[in-house]
Amino acid sequence: MRDRLVRATVECLIEFGYERTTTLRIVARAGVTRGALLHHFESKRHIVVSAMHCLLADHAKRIQSVAIQVRAGKVGLDDFIDYLWNDYSGEFFFAWLENITESRHDEELREQLMPLVRQYHLALDDIWREFFKKSHLSHDQVDTSLNQTLCLLRGMGLQTVLRRDDLYYHGLLSSWKATLRRLVKIKSEDRSPEDTKRRRAR
Repeated sequence: MRDRLVRATVECLIEFGYERTTTLRIVARAGVTRGALLHHFESKRHIVVSAMHCLLADHAKRIQSVAIQVRAGKVGLDDFIDYLWNDYSGEFFFAWLENITESRHDEELREQLMPLVRQYHLALDDIWREFFKKSHLSHDQVDTSLNQTLCLLRGMGLQTVLRRDDLYYHGLLSSWKATLRRLVKIKSEDRSPEDTKRRRAR
């Protein structure tokens, strides 16, 4: 019952947005009574937070499954960017966006969502560092490249609301992939012995 209500909430957020996602719409989508909803959740905010927890947890699990393929050499950095873009240009992103917008004016909602975001980013951090483990970049630099990627994808995802242009987004993704490949390519073991001596002498 609880799972049905949570899944119905995610669907309503995607279809109607936060404001028009009412408890009546949620129970109608789930095919249950309003009493059943109130038995599991105190308010609309509580079920929305649970829905976002479910959404991010599912996405983190999918990312972790991709991580296994990355470590096996079956998925490269370009593939992973495409994987993320598929989510940030689809239902996952727009359901999340509804809650980000609402959180600007709802401090309680914002406080409840922030820990979920941190957990989600931990899953992303692990797989992202796998791509850069042999590069010369520090952990902070690697983390920065991930955040730059996410900011780009979120901005592009938001832009798709008013601009439907696959060639435009493909060009942006291709340019960013090339930048990331250059970062990954510079490996510590590729440095010359003279370069290593100079660095140690500093």
